Amino acid sequence: MAIQSAKKTVIQRVGRDAEKAKADLIASAARQFSDSGFALAGIEAIAKPTGLNKKMIYHYFGSKEGLYIAVLEEVYTDIRNMEQSLALDELEPLAAIQKLIESTWDHYVSNPDFLSLVNQENLLKAQYLKKSGIVQRRTSTLLETVKKVLERGVSEGVIRPGIDAMQLNHSIAGLGFYYLNNRFTNAELYSFDHMTPEALAARRNFMVDLVMCFVARPS
Repeated sequence: MAIQSAKKTVIQRVGRDAEKAKADLIASAARQFSDSGFALAGIEAIAKPTGLNKKMIYHYFGSKEGLYIAVLEEVYTDIRNMEQSLALDELEPLAAIQKLIESTWDHYVSNPDFLSLVNQENLLKAQYLKKSGIVQRRTSTLLETVKKVLERGVSEGVIRPGIDAMQLNHSIAGLGFYYLNNRFTNAELYSFDHMTPEALAARRNFMVDLVMCFVARPS
């Protein structure tokens, strides 16, 4: 499963649907901001594939900055919704941790725009993410869920005590993010195609083995 950007097609519109129009603008903007960054992404280039006039961006979002913040909220909410759908609190502790590792990796591979947007927002020192409270609230919910999974695992004797939930989240995200974000440079350094289906599957399995060996309480 190789990472690739979605093909840009122009949407043919019949009638007016505000929510659909906003969703189309956000999707188009995500691709443009991912490809060009906030500064270089053009309003016309964002509007054109949606079949909407660029004035609609200002109508719905107020400004290019407002649209960019909406894009960040969308991609972060998307991954938080994915994590919530896993119902980790209903799984056995070790199964829950493994599910989180696998699903995080799969989401990264399937959503290259997310990785690019996160990387760019870090370069901007979270300048725009700071203006949204939605992302922080949703992330704190995930953190609490992971804490409870770890606590259950400790009480059941299957997870070793003393694991910090935030550090675990960082490690799961970092193992996938580093590999995918640095795929071009590492391909040159190691003379190895990191994005073949076999390479992606091997990385997924390695991440699971690595983290599960860390969290599992020795028998």
